Amino acid sequence: MIDACDAATKAPPTSTLVSDTAASAVWTLASRLTGFARVVLIGAVLGPTYFGNLFQLANQLPWVVFELAIGSLLYALLIPELVTAVADGDLESVERIASGFLGVVMMGFSALAVVVAVAAPLIARLFALPLSSTASEADFLRAALPLVVLTTPQLVGYGMAMTGQAVQQAMGRFALPAAAAIVENTVLIAALGVFALRYGTGVPLNEIRAEHLVLLGGGASLGVFLHAVVQFWGVRRLGIRLRLRPGWSDPAVARILRTAVPSSGTAVLNSVRLLVLMVSANVVPGGVVAFQLALNVLNLPVALGAKPVAYASLPRLSLLHKRGQRAEASRSYGESIAFAGLFLIPAAAAVAAIGRLVAGGLALGEMATDDGRRLVALCLLGVGGAVLGEGLFQITTSASYAFDDPIGPLRGLAVRLCLTLMGMAGAALTLEGPLLLFGFLLAMSAGDVISALLLHRRIAGRLRTRLSTVTPIGPVLVSTAVVYGAAAVAVELLLRSELAPLSQPASFLAAAIVFLATSAVFALMVQWSDPQVPGLLADIRHRQRRSAS
Repeated sequence: MIDACDAATKAPPTSTLVSDTAASAVWTLASRLTGFARVVLIGAVLGPTYFGNLFQLANQLPWVVFELAIGSLLYALLIPELVTAVADGDLESVERIASGFLGVVMMGFSALAVVVAVAAPLIARLFALPLSSTASEADFLRAALPLVVLTTPQLVGYGMAMTGQAVQQAMGRFALPAAAAIVENTVLIAALGVFALRYGTGVPLNEIRAEHLVLLGGGASLGVFLHAVVQFWGVRRLGIRLRLRPGWSDPAVARILRTAVPSSGTAVLNSVRLLVLMVSANVVPGGVVAFQLALNVLNLPVALGAKPVAYASLPRLSLLHKRGQRAEASRSYGESIAFAGLFLIPAAAAVAAIGRLVAGGLALGEMATDDGRRLVALCLLGVGGAVLGEGLFQITTSASYAFDDPIGPLRGLAVRLCLTLMGMAGAALTLEGPLLLFGFLLAMSAGDVISALLLHRRIAGRLRTRLSTVTPIGPVLVSTAVVYGAAAVAVELLLRSELAPLSQPASFLAAAIVFLATSAVFALMVQWSDPQVPGLLADIRHRQRRSAS
């Protein structure tokens, strides 16, 4: 296992990055699909009821608190401290650092879980504010308090799972860390199935009893802890036993904790910006719903095209940095940017160009009106640039932690927040109605792209070298804009043609247009010798030969 990881750092970076990214992306997609199935089933079983709202709020609360407490950055804090020991084959040091870090994480998030549980009555009342002075308020509060207490332990489970994920990624394993969330989703899906079979669907709030809350709240928390168990099993397969130990006296853990201080500011700034955008989306009826739909579309290509690259590149960049191999680190970082761009650039253009077509499939139920579809289409057009900006920011943030620079992402997020607020202020002075919401999201996209490019420039300055392996971004962006602009015009003409009422032929033709546009952009990247394309094609051929044999 250690030999394989060490070999990965010596192998050609392109093929290694492609293989690790592909493994992470495939299982991330599977996890996202089960997560989507979970959300759909929650709606199908609980229905448009106040209890459905309550369960969603209570089940999302631990993750929101976890994110605010820099939980989602745990992997970026731990991996740089592990990679040298991994490369040297020093399993004892890996186990010592990881176990000490786990002890700190368990203590911190256990204390935070206690705080949230103690504050459960206040949290329940906050959840119930929209029901103030209504007949349902008492029933809502009666169910909210125990449900919040039942879901709060997920904070500890998330900390355990993220630690196990980081250890595996530091040792060059990416498939199981990405796939483990399937267990969490499956357990909750099973709990919802049992609920439907025993109690039926659409149970009103005034009929909710303790056994209902235990089944769903306990099932959700059980899923998170089983997710953590799978991650720990993956670590054990690599020869590492994670044990609880007080790690604050360990020098390596102390360095991680010092890095965590600016990282906490990063998490807060990110959450503040999202909260401001969500509240501001309420300027038009249905704006928050349309914004959430667009946000889900935005997150999919980022989750598949940027996060796997960030996960795969972090251990390599950390090791190269610690060994002082600046030229190799520059090349590896440039290839990460290029490989992510191969997917993010077409995805960003596609989201913006075919928003009107996609809006018809997303605006369902009460949103399935001309105004609702237009609102969703405007939101998708507004977040198109954010696909590229957020994806690039994910990779540059990961690289910053690899290069021992937690201040860079903090400054980048501060710039991003300021640019977004300035753009929103300008939109508020000049636009109104649905166009005002579009202006807000355009400001978000501009802030994402500019801050990511500034962080990218900061990394280039620290490397003190030209990133010559990065794809010629200017020609690619211009060509992509031309190709998808033509695709958008073609789709618009199609929707206005006689075929528009015939949804199936129109959908097939629109899909063909998008496919041809994506193929054209990919061909242009091959023509310009994108350094990742040969590696991607070689990896595909290798997998085909292995499957055939």
